[in-house]
Amino acid sequence: MGSTTSPSAKIILVSGINGYIASHIGLILLQKGYTVRGTSRSGSAHAHLVSGAFKSHADSYQHAIVPDITTPGAFDDAVKGVHGVIHTASPVDFNLTSVDAFIGPAVDGTLSVLNSAKAHAGPQLQSVVVTSSVAAVVDKWRLPSDHAYSEVDWNTSGEAVARETFTGPVAYGASKAAAERALWEWVTTHKPSFSVSAVNPGVVTGPPVSFPATPEKLNETLAPIWRIYSGDKTLPPPIGGASYIDVRDVAVMHIWCIEHPEQANGQRYIMTNGKAPPQAAADLLREKFPDRDIIEGTPGQGYRKDDYWFVEGEPSLVANKAYKALGVNRFIRYDKSILDTVEAFESRWPEYAENMKKTQRVD
Repeated sequence: MGSTTSPSAKIILVSGINGYIASHIGLILLQKGYTVRGTSRSGSAHAHLVSGAFKSHADSYQHAIVPDITTPGAFDDAVKGVHGVIHTASPVDFNLTSVDAFIGPAVDGTLSVLNSAKAHAGPQLQSVVVTSSVAAVVDKWRLPSDHAYSEVDWNTSGEAVARETFTGPVAYGASKAAAERALWEWVTTHKPSFSVSAVNPGVVTGPPVSFPATPEKLNETLAPIWRIYSGDKTLPPPIGGASYIDVRDVAVMHIWCIEHPEQANGQRYIMTNGKAPPQAAADLLREKFPDRDIIEGTPGQGYRKDDYWFVEGEPSLVANKAYKALGVNRFIRYDKSILDTVEAFESRWPEYAENMKKTQRVD
């Protein structure tokens, strides 16, 4: 599977290229000299990227429109001639009202790209990397409340729980588990010549490289940070178990899998760096921006302020495999991730957040 071909001679396909994680992956690949072929549902993403995040690398960027990733053959043209595939696209809509509406598209999208890759990419294809989630790993209904999760664990209860009492977050977790199980079942059945691996991030934070038109259109993991920073008086609820990871580390892990197909083949990699619920962001931002009116909540609750690591007696997800692969002991800390995120917000939308405290004039 290995190759000495230089990055400049390789094309890497990144599905859902206009997404938060995918745009980071695409930019790093371009900076390393790869040709990147991104997919999106419409052509507007192409113009947005080459005039923004990818502007300095526009000559090395290609774009393919895939209106519906769940359609069999949807990626047939997009995969032709590529050396690697990073599949980040996953149709998620928390307005859905049934478990099947979550699971069906997640599974079908994964199988669609795999089947296209096997049939149409060509013999030069070395690696396929799929973005999964810790939601495919954590099973709080079956495992002890202080369980230390690793890559051997699976969420096997979420689907039944969601079918009994439907909630969007539980159905989403079930869909991620179902899609990743479908991935590995496909590998067992088809025995592809290329490497296949999965990356399982927690709640992803960190500065975006591609921005929506307004902060109100930020994705599900960045929007709570903006709301806290800009003065929303309702503290957002934690996402899942509130394990966090910086988007830059997630992007690097995907690319490592592409560049190390022999080591990554058949592996899944948990990507977390501790626990930090929205209360941690509120506490940090109040401290760093005392002139802003930032919600107080219950300071210090639910996390370890000294290091943002997992709380003793609670579930933990330790990214030991990823640490070893990338040669690190820890990833980007939560405080740096959040402060870098806010700095990016201010650079993009200067003074858009108007929650400055009013000072009383004394004559």
